[in-house]
Amino acid sequence: MSEIEKTGTVVFGVSVDTVESHKKFRDDENFGFSLLADTEFDVSKQYSGIMERFNASNRVTFIIDKAGYIRAIDKDVKVRTHGEDVVKMLGNVLPKIEVGEMAPEFIAFDSEEKQYQLSKLKDKKHVALVFYPRDFGRS
Repeated sequence: MSEIEKTGTVVFGVSVDTVESHKKFRDDENFGFSLLADTEFDVSKQYSGIMERFNASNRVTFIIDKAGYIRAIDKDVKVRTHGEDVVKMLGNVLPKIEVGEMAPEFIAFDSEEKQYQLSKLKDKKHVALVFYPRDFGRS
């Protein structure tokens, strides 16, 4: 298991190349993560922008949390140290909550798809977040 996988993070590489091109590249380079084909440039336009000169995505890495918030952006990706750099970025954004600190904001949904946001629960005396690994067998 990689250092990135130990954090519970899933990694996707995105480029404007085709699915077939990705299959060959992944096999040739022995990548340990999925490569997503953005042949219509939709994802690249929203996130990385396009290098017009090369008709390709800019090289950028985003760390997105469970609630969908962007927690870190690396616009200066160094190919040789990228994996190590991602681990460092994750180390900076993963929770390191201590007693007495402000609780990080969150948004989550219940089984009726009702949204809860920590900042909107300020009228309550206390909020208890009880974490457990899974619903053991339920999807």
